[in-house]
Amino acid sequence: MEERELAEVVEQQKFFEAVPTPSPEEDEGTRDMGPLYPFLISGGTNTERYYFTHINDTTGYKFNIFPKYFGNEASYTEIFPERIKDIIKNNAGAKIFCVFDLDTVFCNETNQKKHQTFEDNLRREIGEGSVVLCPSMPSIEYWFLLHFENYTELIKSCGTKLQKLLSPHMLPYFLGTNKKLLNLLKDKKYVESPDWVIELCNDGKLELAIERAENNINAAVVADELKNQSYSYVYKAFKER
Repeated sequence: MEERELAEVVEQQKFFEAVPTPSPEEDEGTRDMGPLYPFLISGGTNTERYYFTHINDTTGYKFNIFPKYFGNEASYTEIFPERIKDIIKNNAGAKIFCVFDLDTVFCNETNQKKHQTFEDNLRREIGEGSVVLCPSMPSIEYWFLLHFENYTELIKSCGTKLQKLLSPHMLPYFLGTNKKLLNLLKDKKYVESPDWVIELCNDGKLELAIERAENNINAAVVADELKNQSYSYVYKAFKER
């Protein structure tokens, strides 16, 4: 079967009917030509990469997912712009969602300045609309928590407190191990199977997380309280398509 680069997608095709997700082990994004779905960029080598791969394969939400666009979260302010330009250069009209954690940003002033420069440059060079930032404070694991609890109290890091809140809900998805949940979610051995994401989304939990995340952020912004609570903009990857 003939393969064509995603760059050959017709420019007028913007919002993007599904095409099969390539194997997470395939670094080069080639497949049969078809309408294009939004792209995902993330700092998560395993957690985010496999989460969105399984979302893509088991739900009605579809994305273009390639392993080369995941990882290097520690230097995302330098890496993300390169990936964004690469996607836009080869895919006219593509929409891009950038998923990343904020706990490492707010831990020191230098990282905060780098993040602000990253956002300012993005607006100046790319403009609004085609690139959507989807950070979570403190991390994507808080996004998972919203599937179970409408919790807004500020959690400053992806550590003991978040693990304590989330573990009772998600540890049953990973039977036969004594590992801590946050270690499981970073380990390819445990997250490459789609079962945990299927369970995470079952019974309307994904839609509930989307609703909670959006409503909580909107209320906090109106009250000028967003900086004083946990939040996740990952919902935008599902709503702003």
